[in-house]
Amino acid sequence: MEMVIDLKELNKRIKEFKEQAEPQKLVIGYKTYSKLMKEEGFVEKLSKDISDPMVRYYKNIRIQLVTEKHLLEIE
Repeated sequence: MEMVIDLKELNKRIKEFKEQAEPQKLVIGYKTYSKLMKEEGFVEKLSKDISDPMVRYYKNIRIQLVTEKHLLEIE
């Protein structure tokens, strides 16, 4: 079963998480990340770490890519 995660769902989950605590990390499966990269609004909010260009942030929340295909967790 494929999870349907789009930019709207991601932003909704971040907003809900922020009501409880400040998010430290987005754990995203590689296929979910690939899908999000096709959305202009996601790409516009991405930034890189100056000291490590492999590290990416979405809305100042660090992104951790994982090998699980379809995953989205906020920590």
